[in-house]
Amino acid sequence: MNITGNTLSADAVRAYLNSKKAEEEAKQRAFEASTKIELDKLHESFDGREVQPEAMDRIATLVRKTIDMGDKQALVLRFPSDWLPDQGRAITNHDKDWHGKLDGFPRRAYDFFKRELEPRGFQIRAEILNWPGGMPGEVGFFLQWKSPEDV
Repeated sequence: MNITGNTLSADAVRAYLNSKKAEEEAKQRAFEASTKIELDKLHESFDGREVQPEAMDRIATLVRKTIDMGDKQALVLRFPSDWLPDQGRAITNHDKDWHGKLDGFPRRAYDFFKRELEPRGFQIRAEILNWPGGMPGEVGFFLQWKSPEDV
């Protein structure tokens, strides 16, 4: 509705405000729908990934850089908790079998850890990294090792 000198009234103002609000809500719904489509595509791509053959070299580089910075753990994987079958509840609740709740790429990454890194003395820890709106946000997998002082 267009407000002119001839149509100016409180009802016309309310109608104009309602139409603007409806227009903004429609834009927001369209934005959220397109964002969801893109996130779904990203999730599908992430879930279908395989651990790459050069993973060990990349992890070695990351560990060396982390040690050079004085840290004893490296963040090796980060993804939304919504992408887990239980939305990260097992990790949040410190379930000792949290890894049993994994699927897709996080499962393959954990299996890679068990097969390649655990026998070399590394540990893995999963943690919820942030809590937007009080809900679990992103999950982080940390590769850990002990320094000589810790032994």
